Amino acid sequence: MATRVDPKELPTDWWTAEQCAAFLGISANTWRSYVAREQAPQPDRMFGRSPAWRPRKIQAWDVSRPRRRN
Repeated sequence: MATRVDPKELPTDWWTAEQCAAFLGISANTWRSYVAREQAPQPDRMFGRSPAWRPRKIQAWDVSRPRRRN
């Protein structure tokens, strides 16, 4: 699993799929799969063909998302 990036190191206005993934400590492909399967929030905005999310939305989703239990 990738290492989580501190949100202070990321932009404060919009996050790309890569930045969402970095914050969560997962690959960008995994993040895109979550979004495609509607297991993660849909983008708040599109910049051309590039989806973008508000950081607060992703942070709130991360707190409430189900976790794998071992």
